[in-house]
Amino acid sequence: MNKILIPISVVVLCFIFYKFQSSIEIVSGVAIFLFGMFIMEDGFKMLSDGFLETMMKKVTSNTFNSILFGAISTTVMQSSTLISLFSISFVSAGIISLLQGIGIIFGSNLGNSTGAWIIASIGNKANISAFALPIIAFGVIFLFQKTKKIKGAGYVLAGIGFIFLGIAYIKLGFDAYSNTFDFSKYSVDGLKGMAIFTFIGLLATLIMQSTHASLVLIIAALSVNQITLDNAMALTIGAQLGSSITTGLGALNASIDGKRLAVAHILFNLTTALVAVFFSNQIIWLVEIIASLFGIVNLSFKLAIFHTLFNIIGIALMLPVLSKFVYYLTKFISKRTQDSINNPIYLDNSKINYANASIDAIKNETKHLYDNALSIIVHSIGFDRGQIRSFEPIEKLIQDKTMLKDDIDIDTLYEEKIKLLSNAIMEFTTKAKAYISDEKQIKEVFRLQIAAKNILEATKHMRLIQKNLQKYSLHPHQPLSNEYDNMRSMMAYLLRSIEELRIASFDDNSLALKKIVKFKKSFDYDDLDILNKIDLLISQKSISISQGTSMLNDLSFMRSIALKLVEAIGYLYDIEM
Repeated sequence: MNKILIPISVVVLCFIFYKFQSSIEIVSGVAIFLFGMFIMEDGFKMLSDGFLETMMKKVTSNTFNSILFGAISTTVMQSSTLISLFSISFVSAGIISLLQGIGIIFGSNLGNSTGAWIIASIGNKANISAFALPIIAFGVIFLFQKTKKIKGAGYVLAGIGFIFLGIAYIKLGFDAYSNTFDFSKYSVDGLKGMAIFTFIGLLATLIMQSTHASLVLIIAALSVNQITLDNAMALTIGAQLGSSITTGLGALNASIDGKRLAVAHILFNLTTALVAVFFSNQIIWLVEIIASLFGIVNLSFKLAIFHTLFNIIGIALMLPVLSKFVYYLTKFISKRTQDSINNPIYLDNSKINYANASIDAIKNETKHLYDNALSIIVHSIGFDRGQIRSFEPIEKLIQDKTMLKDDIDIDTLYEEKIKLLSNAIMEFTTKAKAYISDEKQIKEVFRLQIAAKNILEATKHMRLIQKNLQKYSLHPHQPLSNEYDNMRSMMAYLLRSIEELRIASFDDNSLALKKIVKFKKSFDYDDLDILNKIDLLISQKSISISQGTSMLNDLSFMRSIALKLVEAIGYLYDIEM
Protein backbone atom coordinates (compact mmCIF):
# COMPACT_ATOMS: atom_id res chain seq x y z
CA MET A 1 0.00 0.00 0.00
CA ASN A 2 2.80 2.46 0.93
CA LYS A 3 4.46 1.83 -2.45
CA ILE A 4 1.35 3.32 -4.09
CA LEU A 5 0.42 6.01 -1.53
CA ILE A 6 3.84 7.67 -1.20
CA PRO A 7 4.31 8.45 -4.94
CA ILE A 8 0.68 9.65 -5.17
CA SER A 9 1.18 11.91 -2.12
CA VAL A 10 4.37 13.38 -3.61
CA VAL A 11 2.64 14.10 -6.95
CA VAL A 12 -0.40 15.67 -5.22
CA LEU A 13 1.83 17.86 -3.02
CA CYS A 14 3.87 19.01 -6.04
CA PHE A 15 0.65 19.91 -7.86
CA ILE A 16 -0.72 21.85 -4.84
CA PHE A 17 2.56 23.73 -4.33
CA TYR A 18 2.72 24.62 -8.03
CA LYS A 19 -0.93 25.53 -8.57
CA PHE A 20 -1.76 27.08 -5.17
CA GLN A 21 1.45 28.69 -3.95
CA SER A 22 -0.32 30.51 -1.13
CA SER A 23 -1.19 27.10 0.39
CA ILE A 24 2.48 26.26 1.06
CA GLU A 25 2.35 27.70 4.59
CA ILE A 26 -0.79 25.70 5.50
CA VAL A 27 0.41 22.36 4.10
CA SER A 28 3.92 22.78 5.51
CA GLY A 29 2.44 23.86 8.84
CA VAL A 30 0.39 20.65 9.02
CA ALA A 31 3.52 18.61 8.20
CA ILE A 32 5.54 20.39 10.93
CA PHE A 33 2.66 19.96 13.40
CA LEU A 34 2.37 16.21 12.68
CA PHE A 35 6.13 15.79 12.99
CA GLY A 36 5.95 17.52 16.37
CA MET A 37 3.13 15.21 17.49
CA PHE A 38 5.10 12.11 16.47
CA ILE A 39 8.32 13.03 18.27
CA MET A 40 6.46 14.29 21.36
CA GLU A 41 4.66 10.91 21.47
CA ASP A 42 8.02 9.11 21.23
CA GLY A 43 9.32 11.27 24.06
CA PHE A 44 6.42 10.39 26.34
CA LYS A 45 6.98 6.70 25.58
CA MET A 46 10.60 7.03 26.70
CA LEU A 47 9.66 9.01 29.81
CA SER A 48 6.83 6.70 30.89
CA ASP A 49 8.97 3.53 30.42
CA GLY A 50 6.26 1.18 31.70
CA PHE A 51 4.72 3.72 34.12
CA LEU A 52 1.51 4.06 32.09
CA GLU A 53 1.07 0.30 31.83
CA THR A 54 1.51 -0.10 35.58
CA MET A 55 -0.90 2.74 36.35
CA MET A 56 -3.49 1.39 33.93
CA LYS A 57 -3.53 -1.96 35.74
CA LYS A 58 -3.70 -0.38 39.20
CA VAL A 59 -6.15 2.52 38.92
CA THR A 60 -8.85 1.22 36.55
CA SER A 61 -10.68 -0.75 39.24
CA ASN A 62 -14.10 0.70 38.30
CA THR A 63 -15.72 2.62 35.44
CA PHE A 64 -15.29 6.05 37.07
CA ASN A 65 -11.57 5.43 37.68
CA SER A 66 -11.16 4.16 34.11
CA ILE A 67 -12.75 7.34 32.71
CA LEU A 68 -10.61 9.48 35.01
CA PHE A 69 -7.43 7.65 33.97
CA GLY A 70 -8.30 8.03 30.26
CA ALA A 71 -9.00 11.75 30.68
CA ILE A 72 -5.85 12.54 32.70
CA SER A 73 -3.45 10.45 30.59
CA THR A 74 -4.78 11.98 27.35
CA THR A 75 -4.55 15.48 28.83
CA VAL A 76 -0.90 14.88 29.76
CA MET A 77 0.16 13.09 26.56
CA GLN A 78 -2.17 15.00 24.19
CA SER A 79 -2.84 11.90 22.10
CA SER A 80 -6.20 10.18 22.36
CA THR A 81 -5.21 7.74 19.61
CA LEU A 82 -2.15 6.64 21.60
CA ILE A 83 -4.19 6.05 24.79
CA SER A 84 -6.95 4.29 22.81
CA LEU A 85 -4.46 1.95 21.11
CA PHE A 86 -2.81 1.42 24.48
CA SER A 87 -6.10 0.35 26.09
CA ILE A 88 -6.85 -1.96 23.13
CA SER A 89 -3.43 -3.57 23.69
CA PHE A 90 -4.18 -4.17 27.37
CA VAL A 91 -7.68 -5.51 26.73
CA SER A 92 -6.22 -7.82 24.05
CA ALA A 93 -3.62 -9.08 26.51
CA GLY A 94 -6.33 -9.74 29.11
CA ILE A 95 -4.72 -7.34 31.60
CA ILE A 96 -7.82 -5.15 31.89
CA SER A 97 -11.43 -6.04 31.12
CA LEU A 98 -13.47 -4.85 28.15
CA LEU A 99 -15.54 -2.70 30.54
CA GLN A 100 -12.41 -1.02 31.91
CA GLY A 101 -11.14 -0.45 28.37
CA ILE A 102 -14.39 1.24 27.34
CA GLY A 103 -14.12 3.50 30.40
CA ILE A 104 -10.60 4.52 29.33
CA ILE A 105 -11.85 5.25 25.79
CA PHE A 106 -14.63 7.48 27.20
CA GLY A 107 -12.12 9.34 29.35
CA SER A 108 -9.66 9.61 26.47
CA ASN A 109 -12.29 11.35 24.35
CA LEU A 110 -12.99 13.77 27.19
CA GLY A 111 -9.27 14.38 27.72
CA ASN A 112 -8.97 15.10 24.00
CA SER A 113 -11.09 18.22 24.59
CA THR A 114 -8.19 19.77 26.52
CA GLY A 115 -6.32 19.73 23.21
CA ALA A 116 -9.04 21.93 21.72
CA TRP A 117 -8.65 24.39 24.62
CA ILE A 118 -4.85 24.42 24.32
CA ILE A 119 -4.93 24.91 20.53
CA ALA A 120 -7.55 27.67 20.91
CA SER A 121 -5.35 29.36 23.54
CA ILE A 122 -2.02 29.23 21.71
CA GLY A 123 -3.66 29.78 18.31
CA ASN A 124 -4.76 33.23 19.44
CA LYS A 125 -1.29 34.29 20.56
CA ALA A 126 0.18 36.98 18.34
CA ASN A 127 3.58 35.37 17.75
CA ILE A 128 3.77 31.78 18.99
CA SER A 129 6.70 31.03 16.67
CA ALA A 130 8.79 33.20 19.01
CA PHE A 131 8.15 30.58 21.73
CA ALA A 132 8.56 27.65 19.34
CA LEU A 133 12.14 28.20 18.22
CA PRO A 134 13.76 28.45 21.70
CA ILE A 135 11.82 25.36 22.86
CA ILE A 136 13.13 23.41 19.85
CA ALA A 137 16.68 24.60 20.63
CA PHE A 138 16.48 23.36 24.24
CA GLY A 139 14.91 20.10 23.07
CA VAL A 140 17.75 19.43 20.62
CA ILE A 141 20.35 19.97 23.40
CA PHE A 142 18.61 17.31 25.51
CA LEU A 143 18.40 14.96 22.51
CA PHE A 144 22.19 14.66 22.40
CA GLN A 145 22.31 13.29 25.96
CA LYS A 146 22.76 9.54 26.54
CA THR A 147 20.39 9.24 29.52
CA LYS A 148 17.06 7.82 28.34
CA LYS A 149 14.89 10.10 30.52
CA ILE A 150 16.73 13.28 29.47
CA LYS A 151 16.57 12.19 25.84
CA GLY A 152 12.83 11.57 26.25
CA ALA A 153 12.42 15.08 27.70
CA GLY A 154 14.30 16.38 24.66
CA TYR A 155 11.85 14.67 22.31
CA VAL A 156 8.90 16.11 24.26
CA LEU A 157 10.33 19.67 24.21
CA ALA A 158 11.28 19.49 20.53
CA GLY A 159 7.84 18.06 19.77
CA ILE A 160 6.07 20.91 21.58
CA GLY A 161 8.27 23.41 19.74
CA PHE A 162 7.44 21.91 16.34
CA ILE A 163 3.73 21.81 17.27
CA PHE A 164 3.84 25.55 18.08
CA LEU A 165 5.77 26.25 14.88
CA GLY A 166 3.30 24.23 12.81
CA ILE A 167 0.34 26.12 14.30
CA ALA A 168 2.11 29.43 13.54
CA TYR A 169 2.58 28.48 9.87
CA ILE A 170 -1.01 27.23 9.53
CA LYS A 171 -2.33 30.50 11.03
CA LEU A 172 -0.02 32.47 8.71
CA GLY A 173 -1.35 30.55 5.72
CA PHE A 174 -5.00 31.21 6.60
CA ASP A 175 -4.21 34.89 7.25
CA ALA A 176 -2.78 35.10 3.73
CA TYR A 177 -5.83 33.36 2.28
CA SER A 178 -8.21 35.70 4.10
CA ASN A 179 -6.82 38.60 2.05
CA THR A 180 -7.30 36.86 -1.31
CA PHE A 181 -9.98 34.20 -0.89
CA ASP A 182 -13.09 33.89 1.25
CA PHE A 183 -13.93 30.28 2.17
CA SER A 184 -16.91 31.45 4.22
CA LYS A 185 -18.83 32.03 0.95
CA TYR A 186 -18.99 28.23 0.66
CA SER A 187 -20.50 27.65 4.09
CA VAL A 188 -23.67 25.54 4.12
CA ASP A 189 -26.38 25.98 6.73
CA GLY A 190 -28.74 23.45 8.33
CA LEU A 191 -28.63 19.68 8.44
CA LYS A 192 -27.13 19.46 4.96
CA GLY A 193 -24.21 21.65 6.02
CA MET A 194 -23.66 19.58 9.16
CA ALA A 195 -23.55 16.37 7.10
CA ILE A 196 -21.16 17.78 4.45
CA PHE A 197 -18.70 19.32 6.90
CA THR A 198 -18.83 16.27 9.20
CA PHE A 199 -17.71 14.16 6.24
CA ILE A 200 -14.93 16.65 5.40
CA GLY A 201 -13.69 16.55 9.02
CA LEU A 202 -13.74 12.73 9.00
CA LEU A 203 -11.82 12.61 5.71
CA ALA A 204 -9.21 15.14 6.89
CA THR A 205 -8.56 13.16 10.09
CA LEU A 206 -8.25 9.87 8.20
CA ILE A 207 -5.71 11.46 5.83
CA MET A 208 -3.64 13.17 8.55
CA GLN A 209 -4.15 10.39 11.16
CA SER A 210 -4.43 13.05 13.88
CA THR A 211 -7.46 14.66 15.53
CA HIS A 212 -5.23 17.44 16.83
CA ALA A 213 -3.99 18.27 13.32
CA SER A 214 -7.62 18.55 12.17
CA LEU A 215 -8.46 20.76 15.18
CA VAL A 216 -5.51 23.05 14.39
CA LEU A 217 -6.79 23.55 10.83
CA ILE A 218 -10.38 24.06 12.00
CA ILE A 219 -9.46 26.57 14.74
CA ALA A 220 -7.01 28.43 12.46
CA ALA A 221 -9.66 28.78 9.75
CA LEU A 222 -12.28 29.80 12.33
CA SER A 223 -9.99 32.42 13.94
CA VAL A 224 -9.75 34.35 10.63
CA ASN A 225 -13.47 33.86 9.83
CA GLN A 226 -12.81 31.52 6.90
CA ILE A 227 -15.51 29.16 8.19
CA THR A 228 -18.59 29.68 10.35
CA LEU A 229 -18.91 28.33 13.89
CA ASP A 230 -21.65 25.90 12.75
CA ASN A 231 -19.41 24.45 10.05
CA ALA A 232 -16.44 24.30 12.47
CA MET A 233 -18.57 22.26 14.89
CA ALA A 234 -19.50 19.84 12.10
CA LEU A 235 -15.83 19.50 11.11
CA THR A 236 -15.03 18.74 14.77
CA ILE A 237 -17.67 15.99 14.86
CA GLY A 238 -16.09 14.48 11.73
CA ALA A 239 -12.63 14.68 13.30
CA GLN A 240 -13.87 12.71 16.33
CA LEU A 241 -15.36 10.04 14.05
CA GLY A 242 -12.10 9.88 12.09
CA SER A 243 -10.07 9.30 15.25
CA SER A 244 -12.20 6.27 16.21
CA ILE A 245 -11.80 4.78 12.72
CA THR A 246 -8.02 5.27 13.02
CA THR A 247 -8.15 3.37 16.32
CA GLY A 248 -10.26 0.67 14.66
CA LEU A 249 -7.63 0.17 11.96
CA GLY A 250 -5.02 -0.19 14.71
CA ALA A 251 -7.06 -3.02 16.24
CA LEU A 252 -7.18 -5.23 13.14
CA ASN A 253 -4.57 -7.59 14.62
CA ALA A 254 -5.93 -7.37 18.17
CA SER A 255 -7.66 -10.18 20.06
CA ILE A 256 -11.45 -10.54 19.97
CA ASP A 257 -11.84 -8.28 23.03
CA GLY A 258 -9.50 -5.73 21.45
CA LYS A 259 -11.72 -5.70 18.35
CA ARG A 260 -14.80 -5.31 20.57
CA LEU A 261 -13.20 -2.27 22.22
CA ALA A 262 -12.40 -0.71 18.83
CA VAL A 263 -16.03 -1.25 17.74
CA ALA A 264 -17.17 0.28 21.06
CA HIS A 265 -15.06 3.37 20.30
CA ILE A 266 -16.58 3.75 16.83
CA LEU A 267 -20.15 3.21 18.11
CA PHE A 268 -19.59 5.69 20.96
CA ASN A 269 -18.44 8.45 18.60
CA LEU A 270 -21.04 7.56 15.95
CA THR A 271 -23.92 7.71 18.48
CA THR A 272 -22.67 11.02 19.89
CA ALA A 273 -22.17 12.40 16.37
CA LEU A 274 -25.74 11.53 15.32
CA VAL A 275 -27.14 13.18 18.46
CA ALA A 276 -24.94 16.27 17.90
CA VAL A 277 -26.00 16.58 14.24
CA PHE A 278 -29.74 16.17 14.84
CA PHE A 279 -29.76 18.39 17.94
CA SER A 280 -27.18 20.88 16.65
CA ASN A 281 -29.40 23.94 17.23
CA GLN A 282 -29.99 23.00 20.86
CA ILE A 283 -26.28 22.30 21.44
CA ILE A 284 -25.25 25.61 19.80
CA TRP A 285 -27.78 27.38 22.06
CA LEU A 286 -26.20 25.66 25.08
CA VAL A 287 -22.70 26.66 23.89
CA GLU A 288 -23.79 30.31 23.66
CA ILE A 289 -25.28 30.20 27.17
CA ILE A 290 -22.07 28.72 28.66
CA ALA A 291 -19.94 31.22 26.71
CA SER A 292 -22.01 34.18 27.96
CA LEU A 293 -21.81 32.92 31.56
CA PHE A 294 -18.00 33.00 31.40
CA GLY A 295 -17.79 36.10 29.21
CA ILE A 296 -16.34 34.18 26.23
CA VAL A 297 -16.76 35.86 22.83
CA ASN A 298 -13.84 34.28 20.95
CA LEU A 299 -15.10 31.74 18.37
CA SER A 300 -12.14 29.39 18.95
CA PHE A 301 -13.03 29.07 22.64
CA LYS A 302 -16.70 28.54 21.76
CA LEU A 303 -15.58 25.63 19.57
CA ALA A 304 -13.59 24.25 22.53
CA ILE A 305 -16.77 24.47 24.64
CA PHE A 306 -18.64 22.54 21.94
CA HIS A 307 -15.88 19.90 21.77
CA THR A 308 -16.11 19.38 25.55
CA LEU A 309 -19.93 19.25 25.49
CA PHE A 310 -19.83 16.75 22.62
CA ASN A 311 -17.81 14.28 24.70
CA ILE A 312 -19.75 14.89 27.94
CA ILE A 313 -23.04 14.21 26.09
CA GLY A 314 -21.59 10.98 24.67
CA ILE A 315 -20.50 9.73 28.11
CA ALA A 316 -23.84 10.75 29.66
CA LEU A 317 -25.72 8.81 26.96
CA MET A 318 -23.62 5.64 27.21
CA LEU A 319 -23.00 5.29 30.96
CA PRO A 320 -26.56 4.21 31.94
CA VAL A 321 -26.54 1.41 29.34
CA LEU A 322 -22.87 0.46 29.65
CA SER A 323 -23.41 -3.07 30.99
CA LYS A 324 -25.94 -3.81 28.21
CA PHE A 325 -23.54 -2.29 25.69
CA VAL A 326 -20.77 -4.68 26.81
CA TYR A 327 -23.23 -7.61 26.77
CA TYR A 328 -24.27 -6.99 23.14
CA LEU A 329 -20.69 -6.37 22.01
CA THR A 330 -19.74 -9.76 23.48
CA LYS A 331 -22.81 -11.45 21.98
CA PHE A 332 -22.59 -10.12 18.42
CA ILE A 333 -18.80 -10.09 18.03
CA SER A 334 -18.43 -13.78 18.69
CA LYS A 335 -15.57 -15.66 20.31
CA ARG A 336 -12.83 -17.49 18.52
CA THR A 337 -13.17 -19.82 15.56
CA GLN A 338 -10.86 -22.71 14.69
CA ASP A 339 -8.58 -20.29 12.81
CA SER A 340 -8.13 -18.14 15.92
CA ILE A 341 -7.19 -21.23 17.94
CA ASN A 342 -4.34 -21.83 15.51
CA ASN A 343 -3.45 -18.16 14.98
CA PRO A 344 -2.04 -15.65 17.49
CA ILE A 345 -4.64 -14.16 19.84
CA TYR A 346 -2.59 -11.68 21.87
CA LEU A 347 0.20 -10.55 19.52
CA ASP A 348 -0.97 -7.08 18.58
CA ASN A 349 1.67 -4.93 16.84
CA SER A 350 0.41 -1.83 18.66
CA LYS A 351 1.90 -3.34 21.87
CA ILE A 352 5.45 -3.66 20.53
CA ASN A 353 6.51 -0.16 21.61
CA TYR A 354 5.46 -0.74 25.23
CA ALA A 355 7.59 -3.06 27.35
CA ASN A 356 4.99 -4.22 29.88
CA ALA A 357 2.24 -4.67 27.28
CA SER A 358 4.48 -6.62 24.90
CA ILE A 359 5.79 -8.90 27.69
CA ASP A 360 2.22 -9.64 28.83
CA ALA A 361 1.27 -10.41 25.22
CA ILE A 362 4.24 -12.79 24.80
CA LYS A 363 3.38 -14.55 28.07
CA ASN A 364 -0.31 -14.96 27.20
CA GLU A 365 0.50 -16.14 23.67
CA THR A 366 2.98 -18.69 25.05
CA LYS A 367 0.23 -19.98 27.37
CA HIS A 368 -1.96 -20.24 24.27
CA LEU A 369 0.87 -22.22 22.62
CA TYR A 370 0.98 -24.54 25.67
CA ASP A 371 -2.80 -25.10 25.42
CA ASN A 372 -2.41 -26.13 21.79
CA ALA A 373 0.53 -28.41 22.65
CA LEU A 374 -1.42 -29.94 25.55
CA SER A 375 -4.31 -30.93 23.27
CA ILE A 376 -1.88 -32.68 20.88
CA ILE A 377 0.13 -34.45 23.60
CA VAL A 378 -2.97 -35.54 25.54
CA HIS A 379 -4.56 -36.99 22.40
CA SER A 380 -1.29 -38.71 21.46
CA ILE A 381 -1.17 -40.62 24.78
CA GLY A 382 -4.81 -41.72 24.37
CA PHE A 383 -6.73 -39.22 26.56
CA ASP A 384 -8.81 -36.12 26.09
CA ARG A 385 -8.34 -32.87 28.01
CA GLY A 386 -11.50 -33.42 30.03
CA GLN A 387 -10.11 -36.71 31.36
CA ILE A 388 -6.79 -35.10 32.29
CA ARG A 389 -8.62 -32.36 34.19
CA SER A 390 -11.04 -34.78 35.87
CA PHE A 391 -10.71 -36.68 39.17
CA GLU A 392 -11.10 -40.04 37.43
CA PRO A 393 -8.25 -42.41 38.45
CA ILE A 394 -5.54 -42.58 35.79
CA GLU A 395 -5.27 -46.37 36.37
CA LYS A 396 -8.88 -46.72 35.23
CA LEU A 397 -8.60 -44.29 32.31
CA ILE A 398 -5.45 -45.99 30.98
CA GLN A 399 -7.46 -49.17 30.32
CA ASP A 400 -9.83 -47.35 27.95
CA LYS A 401 -7.90 -47.24 24.68
CA THR A 402 -10.67 -45.85 22.47
CA MET A 403 -8.81 -42.57 21.85
CA LEU A 404 -5.64 -44.46 20.93
CA LYS A 405 -7.45 -46.13 18.05
CA ASP A 406 -8.15 -42.73 16.42
CA ASP A 407 -5.89 -41.82 13.53
CA ILE A 408 -4.17 -38.52 14.37
CA ASP A 409 -2.61 -36.41 11.65
CA ILE A 410 0.01 -35.19 14.11
CA ASP A 411 2.20 -33.65 11.40
CA THR A 412 -0.61 -31.32 10.29
CA LEU A 413 -1.56 -30.54 13.89
CA TYR A 414 2.06 -29.69 14.68
CA GLU A 415 2.41 -27.39 11.66
CA GLU A 416 -0.93 -25.60 12.18
CA LYS A 417 -1.23 -25.41 15.98
CA ILE A 418 2.42 -25.23 17.07
CA LYS A 419 4.86 -24.20 14.32
CA LEU A 420 2.85 -21.24 12.98
CA LEU A 421 2.13 -19.91 16.46
CA SER A 422 5.72 -20.43 17.59
CA ASN A 423 7.02 -18.51 14.56
CA ALA A 424 4.61 -15.65 15.29
CA ILE A 425 5.79 -15.48 18.92
CA MET A 426 9.42 -15.43 17.80
CA GLU A 427 8.80 -12.65 15.25
CA PHE A 428 6.85 -10.52 17.76
CA THR A 429 9.45 -11.08 20.51
CA THR A 430 12.31 -10.05 18.22
CA LYS A 431 10.54 -6.76 17.42
CA ALA A 432 9.49 -6.11 21.03
CA LYS A 433 13.01 -6.64 22.42
CA ALA A 434 14.16 -3.49 20.61
CA TYR A 435 11.97 -1.47 23.02
CA ILE A 436 12.92 -3.29 26.23
CA SER A 437 15.88 -1.89 28.16
CA ASP A 438 15.21 -2.90 31.77
CA GLU A 439 17.51 -5.78 32.82
CA LYS A 440 14.78 -7.60 34.74
CA GLN A 441 12.38 -7.41 31.79
CA ILE A 442 15.08 -8.62 29.38
CA LYS A 443 15.56 -11.71 31.57
CA GLU A 444 11.80 -12.29 31.71
CA VAL A 445 11.55 -12.19 27.90
CA PHE A 446 14.47 -14.63 27.66
CA ARG A 447 12.68 -17.06 30.02
CA LEU A 448 9.49 -16.78 27.94
CA GLN A 449 11.49 -17.51 24.79
CA ILE A 450 12.92 -20.63 26.44
CA ALA A 451 9.37 -21.64 27.50
CA ALA A 452 8.08 -21.31 23.92
CA LYS A 453 11.09 -23.24 22.57
CA ASN A 454 10.55 -26.03 25.12
CA ILE A 455 6.85 -26.34 24.24
CA LEU A 456 7.74 -26.51 20.54
CA GLU A 457 10.40 -29.19 21.13
CA ALA A 458 8.19 -31.21 23.50
CA THR A 459 5.48 -31.38 20.81
CA LYS A 460 8.07 -32.21 18.16
CA HIS A 461 9.31 -35.14 20.29
CA MET A 462 5.74 -36.37 20.81
CA ARG A 463 5.34 -36.18 17.05
CA LEU A 464 8.26 -38.61 16.72
CA ILE A 465 6.95 -41.24 19.17
CA GLN A 466 3.17 -40.98 18.64
CA LYS A 467 3.03 -43.86 16.15
CA ASN A 468 4.93 -46.16 18.52
CA LEU A 469 2.72 -45.17 21.48
CA GLN A 470 -0.34 -46.06 19.44
CA LYS A 471 1.11 -49.22 17.91
CA TYR A 472 2.66 -50.78 21.03
CA SER A 473 -0.01 -49.73 23.56
CA LEU A 474 -2.53 -51.55 21.36
CA HIS A 475 -0.15 -54.49 20.80
CA PRO A 476 -1.69 -57.87 21.76
CA HIS A 477 1.56 -58.92 23.50
CA GLN A 478 0.97 -57.96 27.15
CA PRO A 479 4.57 -57.26 28.35
CA LEU A 480 5.11 -54.76 25.51
CA SER A 481 1.74 -52.99 25.87
CA ASN A 482 2.23 -52.78 29.65
CA GLU A 483 5.53 -50.90 29.22
CA TYR A 484 3.91 -48.37 26.86
CA ASP A 485 0.85 -48.04 29.10
CA ASN A 486 3.25 -47.21 31.91
CA MET A 487 4.80 -44.41 29.80
CA ARG A 488 1.34 -43.02 29.01
CA SER A 489 0.33 -43.22 32.66
CA MET A 490 3.43 -41.31 33.85
CA MET A 491 2.78 -38.53 31.32
CA ALA A 492 -0.93 -38.35 32.23
CA TYR A 493 -0.12 -37.94 35.94
CA LEU A 494 2.35 -35.16 35.16
CA LEU A 495 -0.04 -33.30 32.84
CA ARG A 496 -2.85 -33.55 35.41
CA SER A 497 -0.63 -32.05 38.13
CA ILE A 498 0.36 -29.20 35.78
CA GLU A 499 -3.31 -28.46 35.06
CA GLU A 500 -4.01 -28.42 38.82
CA LEU A 501 -1.24 -25.85 39.21
CA ARG A 502 -2.63 -23.68 36.41
CA ILE A 503 -6.09 -23.43 37.96
CA ALA A 504 -4.84 -23.03 41.55
CA SER A 505 -4.35 -19.56 43.04
CA PHE A 506 -0.77 -18.44 43.65
CA ASP A 507 -1.23 -18.68 47.42
CA ASP A 508 -2.76 -22.17 47.25
CA ASN A 509 -0.55 -24.01 44.75
CA SER A 510 1.78 -25.86 47.15
CA LEU A 511 -0.03 -29.21 46.78
CA ALA A 512 0.01 -29.02 42.98
CA LEU A 513 3.71 -28.09 43.07
CA LYS A 514 4.52 -31.13 45.21
CA LYS A 515 2.66 -33.36 42.75
CA ILE A 516 4.58 -31.92 39.78
CA VAL A 517 7.90 -32.48 41.54
CA LYS A 518 6.82 -36.04 42.44
CA PHE A 519 5.72 -37.00 38.92
CA LYS A 520 8.69 -35.25 37.34
CA LYS A 521 10.95 -37.53 39.41
CA SER A 522 9.28 -40.57 37.86
CA PHE A 523 11.03 -39.58 34.61
CA ASP A 524 14.44 -39.39 36.31
CA TYR A 525 15.09 -43.04 35.56
CA ASP A 526 18.63 -44.34 35.36
CA ASP A 527 19.68 -45.21 31.80
CA LEU A 528 21.59 -48.29 33.04
CA ASP A 529 18.49 -49.60 34.83
CA ILE A 530 16.44 -49.10 31.66
CA LEU A 531 19.04 -50.89 29.54
CA ASN A 532 19.12 -53.81 31.99
CA LYS A 533 15.32 -54.00 32.01
CA ILE A 534 15.14 -54.03 28.20
CA ASP A 535 17.94 -56.64 28.01
CA LEU A 536 15.95 -58.84 30.41
CA LEU A 537 12.75 -58.50 28.35
CA ILE A 538 14.68 -59.36 25.18
CA SER A 539 16.43 -62.34 26.80
CA GLN A 540 13.03 -63.60 28.04
CA LYS A 541 11.75 -63.17 24.47
CA SER A 542 9.02 -60.87 25.82
CA ILE A 543 9.99 -58.28 23.19
CA SER A 544 12.08 -58.30 20.03
CA ILE A 545 15.38 -56.47 19.62
CA SER A 546 13.77 -53.82 17.34
CA GLN A 547 10.98 -53.32 19.89
CA GLY A 548 13.60 -52.95 22.64
CA THR A 549 15.44 -50.29 20.61
CA SER A 550 12.16 -48.43 20.02
CA MET A 551 11.30 -48.58 23.72
CA LEU A 552 14.72 -47.18 24.66
CA ASN A 553 14.32 -44.24 22.25
CA ASP A 554 10.71 -43.61 23.25
CA LEU A 555 11.54 -43.54 26.97
CA SER A 556 14.27 -41.00 26.23
CA PHE A 557 11.86 -38.81 24.27
CA MET A 558 9.20 -39.13 27.00
CA ARG A 559 11.69 -37.93 29.59
CA SER A 560 12.65 -34.99 27.37
CA ILE A 561 8.97 -34.06 26.86
CA ALA A 562 8.31 -34.14 30.61
CA LEU A 563 11.35 -32.05 31.56
CA LYS A 564 10.74 -29.47 28.83
CA LEU A 565 7.07 -29.03 29.78
CA VAL A 566 7.88 -28.65 33.48
CA GLU A 567 10.58 -26.06 32.74
CA ALA A 568 8.21 -24.17 30.40
CA ILE A 569 5.47 -24.06 33.05
CA GLY A 570 7.99 -22.86 35.64
CA TYR A 571 8.97 -19.93 33.41
CA LEU A 572 5.38 -19.14 32.40
CA TYR A 573 4.10 -19.00 35.97
CA ASP A 574 7.35 -17.72 37.51
CA ILE A 575 7.75 -20.76 39.79
CA GLU A 576 10.94 -22.54 40.78
CA MET A 577 10.60 -26.32 40.30
